[in-house]
Amino acid sequence: MVHHVSEHHTSMSVPLDSDGFLRRECPTCEREFKWLSTPEGEEPTQAPGGGFFCPYCAVQAEAGDWFTKAQIEQAKAIMYDEVVAPQLAAFKKTVEGMNISGGLIDIRAKLSIEEPDPPAPLEETDDMRRIDFPCHPSEPVKVIDSWEREVHCMVCGTVVEL
Repeated sequence: MVHHVSEHHTSMSVPLDSDGFLRRECPTCEREFKWLSTPEGEEPTQAPGGGFFCPYCAVQAEAGDWFTKAQIEQAKAIMYDEVVAPQLAAFKKTVEGMNISGGLIDIRAKLSIEEPDPPAPLEETDDMRRIDFPCHPSEPVKVIDSWEREVHCMVCGTVVEL
C-alpha cells in the first residue's frame, strides 16, 4: 500500500502591539508574555541549544512551541478552510461520480461533519510591562503587570530581579 503525503503551506498574520512585541505562551507554565518581533529582513535570534527560556518558569522550549491558544485555534481554522473542507468536497464528488446512469447502484454522499466556528480575528492590546536584559539588550520581553518575581532572559536564562 502506498500512502501519499501532501504538504500544504499557508501563512497567518499575527498582530503585534504598538511597540512591535508578539504575544507568546509558555508551553510549560502556560503564562503569556511578549517577545520583540524581528524586523522584516533581519535574521531572528537563534534559539540556544534546547530552545528559548520562559521568562517566568525558565523552562526551555523550541522556537515553534510558543504559540498562544488563540493563535493555534486561528491556524487550525485556516487549515480547515484551505485543506480539509476542499478535500471533503472533492471526496464527496468522487463518491457521487461512481453512480452509473440507469444502473442498479445509486451512491449518495452526505457529509455530516460540523464545520468549526471561525475564531475571532486575533487582536493585540498594549498590555504588559517591558523588561530589558543586560546580557541580551536586543531581546527584551514584556511580562504581565502583576508579575513581581524574577524574570529570565529568553536567550540565556539569566535572571533579572524586579
